[in-house]
This record gives sequence, structure tokens and C-alpha cells, in this order.
Amino acid sequence: MTNPSVVRRTRFLVTVGLFAFTYLVFSVSPVIDSSDSAYSILLSESILHHRSSHLNSYRFPAPIAELKTSTPPTLDPANPATYELGRVNGNIVYCFPNGSSVLSLPFVAILNALSVHAATSDGIYNKPGELLIEKTLSALLMALLTCVVFRTALLLLNVEASAVIALGLAFGTQVWSTASRSLWSHTWFITLGGVAVAVILRAESEDRKIPSIFLATILSWMYLVRPTGAIPILCVTIYLLVYHRNALVAFAITGALWFGAFVAYSWFTFGELIPGYYLASRLQFHGLSTALAGVLISPSRGLLVYVPTIVFILYWIVRYWNQLPCRKVVVLALAIVALHIVSVAGYPNWWGGGSYGPRLSTDILPWFALMAIVGCAGARKSSPLIFSRLELLAVSALLGLSIAINARGALSVYAHHVWNLEMVIDHHPKRAFDWSYPQFAAGLIKPPGYVIWRYPTPQQSSASEPSKTLPRASHREPSLSLATAPREAAR
Repeated sequence: MTNPSVVRRTRFLVTVGLFAFTYLVFSVSPVIDSSDSAYSILLSESILHHRSSHLNSYRFPAPIAELKTSTPPTLDPANPATYELGRVNGNIVYCFPNGSSVLSLPFVAILNALSVHAATSDGIYNKPGELLIEKTLSALLMALLTCVVFRTALLLLNVEASAVIALGLAFGTQVWSTASRSLWSHTWFITLGGVAVAVILRAESEDRKIPSIFLATILSWMYLVRPTGAIPILCVTIYLLVYHRNALVAFAITGALWFGAFVAYSWFTFGELIPGYYLASRLQFHGLSTALAGVLISPSRGLLVYVPTIVFILYWIVRYWNQLPCRKVVVLALAIVALHIVSVAGYPNWWGGGSYGPRLSTDILPWFALMAIVGCAGARKSSPLIFSRLELLAVSALLGLSIAINARGALSVYAHHVWNLEMVIDHHPKRAFDWSYPQFAAGLIKPPGYVIWRYPTPQQSSASEPSKTLPRASHREPSLSLATAPREAAR
């Protein structure tokens, strides 16, 4: 019989090793994608040093657009260098969700104490300082998420299987290619989502009482960080109503209090009860079938293309359904995933702007991790040996492919940035379906003849394809600095 103290020590050492290894890889991966997250750390510093959610105390590299509401522009912002900001009711505000800036306050305070700032002493925006803070914090959060998933998997699996699932999440998904590249709102969102999954699976697997106040706080902050948090809130509320009614009252009261605080913050900051970024009217559901195909299987934005391991996770769930432990939480995860994918497809800019791969599907990764844990536990219960070997071969191949594809987004500036310049996807979203030049292959193969090297003129953007092909650059990896990386339209 294994000594419990040895088991605890082994699990602790593996957890520490996972954190150190993933943090190191995330930190040294060269691609940084500072777009929507620009000025989010500056907002943290404004709250810390000026006690204000307005950025009136700072000077910026370009004019700030006058906005009637806090809704950021979808395409072609007037001032691309400051599209994340707007002047609303006479105040300069950060138009994207402010939740990440608030959650980052302790870390920003520590970095400020170490003389790393997003603004100079005289109030001039310091982009290198903000990028350093963003990259350091995003790497820490994604390393933390890896450890949370590992510890969650230990509820049902052994150390080896748990470590494989945690590392698969870390390097075979958008965790590496997107969420660790800068402090996207997705970064805090999936960190919180990982904690929510851990809380729910622990309660279910150990027949514990749901910590309703804590769970409601985590889910509320997911919403404050990103409006797609409304989906897990809805689904978990129904889950509690059906299976844990004794936890529902405290859960609802806690959630209502946090929502009240959110409304008060929004009114003070934007002069609106709900920020424009959160409005359901931004969903239009035009061309839903095309958008769903793009979100799931397109070569440059398809979730199943960039994370093919998901196919095997779903196979596990179907094949071993009768052997699955905690099937109720699998139903919960499936509902959250399905609603999220439909909501992304209902967004007019379903391709997610000038990012890498299926960025807008990053939010559901913790729920796929949950399904991977439960599916693996079901598969390990009973399976003919021949199928087990075939499954091991299949999952190894799909996981290797997932890691290779997401490595391109973290390591290749050409794949992550230049492809967006070449394809101008915001003006030509149908190019996301072009298998002759998928984003992950940029820099490895020649681009098609229609690519251009600048944003199109109004005449070109109104046409189905540009009428003139501009000269191409070398297909070798370019030395593209952070300062010259493309500033894409708001997502």
C-alpha cells in the first residue's frame, strides 16, 4: 500500500515542476499579441495611483476617439493606436472589459514597486513597460491554470494521466498560442474557469456540499472579466436548481451583490448601467451556418482544426458514457460549450480579428479539460486491450498535432502576425476557409496570389477581392518587432 505522505509529496513536487516548466516556456515564447489588452495595465495603475477608473491623467501616442457610448469600434477604428480607448462623457475610458485590470491590481502593485510601469513619471504611456507586465502576468496565470487542472484531474486519475491532461491543455490549446501571449480578457477568464471546474468536480466526485458563495464569486468575476461569463452562470444556476437546491439561495444572493457592484462601477466609469461591450445587441446571428463552420472547422479559425484533441475527448465521452463518473458535470460542460460556440457564431466578427486561430473559443477550454478528465476516467475503467492501444495511438497523434499547431502561434511571428497582414481577414473573412494558406502554415508555404501587404483602401474593402496584388516579401521568418506588429481592428 502506498504511503499517503509519499503520494502527497509526489503530487506536490509534480505540481511545482509543472508550474516552473510551463511558466518558463510561456515566458520565453517570443510572440506577443498586444491588441485589445493595450492600456489594461495602465487602467490598473490609474486605479492604484489616482484612485480613478478614468485615464485622464495620462498622455497617449494618438488622439482618443469621441464616443457616444462605451462600445468599442468593430472595424476600422479612427485611431488604430488607441482604438481600445474612448472619450465618453468627457473622460478617457478603457472600452474593453475592466475586470482583468481590477484583478491584476496586486501584481501590478508589485511590479510598480520593482520600477516596472505602464506610464512614465510624467504620465506618458509606456508601452514596453505594459508589455512586460502583461507577458509576465499572463505566463504566471497560465502556469497556475495548468496546475489547477492537474490538481483537479487528481480527483479521478493518477499522477501520470493528470500530468498529461494538464500539459495537453497548456501546450495543445489556445493557452499557449493566445492566452499566454498577452493579458487578453481570456487569460483571467479561463483561470477563473479552471477554479470553477475544480470546485464543481470536487463537490460532485467527493459528494460534498457546493461552496455556493465561493462559486458564485468566481462565476461573477468571470462575467466581470468577459461577458461570455453569462453562459456558465446560466448553466451552473440550472445545474444547482436541479441537483443542489440547498446551495441556490446563497449562490443567487452572492451573484446579485456582485452584479450590483458591477452596475455601480459601470455607471461611475462609463455613465451606463451596463458597458456597451456587454450588450446582447452585439450578437446578430446573420449567416449562422457559415459562421458555425468557420468557428469549428475552418483552416484558420476552426476549433477542431487547431485543437484536434477535442475530437478524441468527445469520442471518449460518447464511447464510455455508461462508465463515466460524474456524468452530471459532463452534461453541464457540454451545455456551456454548445451555447458558447453558438454565441461566437452569432457575433458579426466571429473570426476574432487579427489574432491566431480560434481565439474566441478560448473561453471554453476549462470545460473541455473537465470532459477530458471524466472521459479518461471512464476509459480507464474498462476497455478491450486492442481498443486501449488504438486509442492511445490516436490520442498521442492528435495531441502531438495540437501542440505543433499551437506552437506556431506562440513561436512564429509570421504565423501569428504577418498572416493577418497578408490576408486582411477583417475585410475578407471568407479567407479563413482557404485551405491553400491556413494560418498555422504561414511562413512555411507560399501565400496565394491575392494577398496584399497593407490594409485595403475603401474601394478595395468594398470589393470581394483586391484588384491589385502588391509585392510580396521573403517567405522566411521576418524580424518583426513589437512596435511594428499589426494593430488590428477591435474584436
